[in-house]
Amino acid sequence: MKKLLKIAIVLAGILALLFIGLTLFVKSYLSSDRLKPMILPKAEAATGRKVHLDDISVSLFKGVVAKGLSVKEKDGQKDFLKIGRFVLSYRLLPLLKKQLVISKIEIVSPSISIKKEREGKFNFSDIMERGSQEPQKPSEPKSQALPVSIVANRLFIRDARLTFVDEGKELPDVSMALNAEFQGSVDKDGIPRMEFGLISLKEVKANLKDKEVKVSGRIDMDTKAVRANLQALIGKDNIDLNATVKEYRSIPDIVANIHAKTLDLDQLMGLSSEKKVQEGKPQKKEKKAEPSQGDMMKKLKASGQITVDKATYQDYTIKDFRIQYQLAKSVLKIESLGLQFSGEGSFTAEGGLNGNLQCVVDEPSTIQKTLKGTAVAKLGKGAIKQSQIFDAIALLTGIPSLKNPSFDEGLFNFDVKDEKIFLDGWIGSALFKISPKGMVDFEKQLDIPTEFRLSPSLTGNLKGRLASIRLLEDDQGWKVIPLRIKGTTDKPNVSLDEEALSKQLGRGLQKEIERRLFERKSKEPEKPSERTKSKGVLKELFGK
Repeated sequence: MKKLLKIAIVLAGILALLFIGLTLFVKSYLSSDRLKPMILPKAEAATGRKVHLDDISVSLFKGVVAKGLSVKEKDGQKDFLKIGRFVLSYRLLPLLKKQLVISKIEIVSPSISIKKEREGKFNFSDIMERGSQEPQKPSEPKSQALPVSIVANRLFIRDARLTFVDEGKELPDVSMALNAEFQGSVDKDGIPRMEFGLISLKEVKANLKDKEVKVSGRIDMDTKAVRANLQALIGKDNIDLNATVKEYRSIPDIVANIHAKTLDLDQLMGLSSEKKVQEGKPQKKEKKAEPSQGDMMKKLKASGQITVDKATYQDYTIKDFRIQYQLAKSVLKIESLGLQFSGEGSFTAEGGLNGNLQCVVDEPSTIQKTLKGTAVAKLGKGAIKQSQIFDAIALLTGIPSLKNPSFDEGLFNFDVKDEKIFLDGWIGSALFKISPKGMVDFEKQLDIPTEFRLSPSLTGNLKGRLASIRLLEDDQGWKVIPLRIKGTTDKPNVSLDEEALSKQLGRGLQKEIERRLFERKSKEPEKPSERTKSKGVLKELFGK
């Protein structure tokens, strides 16, 4: 027993001496005095910036620990990049052969401040230009250089912060806080290959049009796919995004689903609206997509659905909004669009809309040109208020109650093609029925022939020219008034459709002749000639 104890003591002593010896060897070989002169000049030469390092220390088990590493701005005063602590864990056995093999990198509390200057350049542009233009210097003699082999298969980033500021205010200010972990390797050709990755977004904050947008969540990745589970907060609205990107290194195939319980569409559209062009400043021409970008759009695949339980837009409420979308070969298809709506504004109604759309999205200019699709809107009871079209109809007919009419139901079909919206539908009540069938183009120009029918209870109130015209009547005795809506959606112009009215009067005259001839035929025992019959009827109609 005593012999074993002595052996154990001897072994412990040997291990202690070995540990002390290795520690002394490491600290003497990787001392601060040796590492600082090796790191700082090379870093300053590569960046063209002043680089500062508070302290660097070496521990047998903790590795190389650098504290207070910073890269200054061009003025040499403010920090462009700052790292609280930078830890390199190395392998011990290669170090005995004077080779520094890094196995793990840990970056703690890094912060980077990115700025887009008014001239359009970024505050790191000079570093990028320097790296691409500076010729390679001859390598140092082996006696002065320290052989370093980075085979780090793990990278940890803790409490990282990034800020972005655009001095020209063309882009929103952004701040970001995150943690990240990556595991991978480096191929023989020097290209890094990631086997596993995790980004935990604590908060991404952006200011858009004086509105604060916050995003948080988690992004996981491996060699074949990236998976994101993100939550966005816009005002009081929470939006959930779940997405998977397969084959992200070659031909991305994206499946992304978006859901919101509530959504303020006015607020959302305000965030994406373009700024007004200031007077005296030339408007920048839209840049065409590069050929490589167009090729990428053709290869990109995407699909998914967007659902919103309840959305608001102006005075309208939209419920059960849903779309199924698919993108392939630059063609975006919305195969199923549906929603229920109600409103209390100038157009008060309840109803539903279903339809489909598609367009080519390889360039912004092609979206409008190639947009096409169909939709059907069904309306329940409602009312129309403050409508320029119905104001004009009320003035034309001389019936004030048509300014703010109520209706019982309606149905509209929409067909989008050739940069125009073709509509065919109707709304009606026990007093009137209006049936527009025409076109609205994407420049808001209107050309809509419209049939307006008045019930017998209102036809006696017609005034002006319409009171003196023998208008066509349908089988129920409703007067039919042909109208034409021109102008723009902002300033519509409603007038009598003279061409349609002329044809209508011709049809009315023919019907009246046929009616009178039928009455005479039933009353007169003799059969006068057709010419005699027609003359008699015309004399009765026009008093000649």
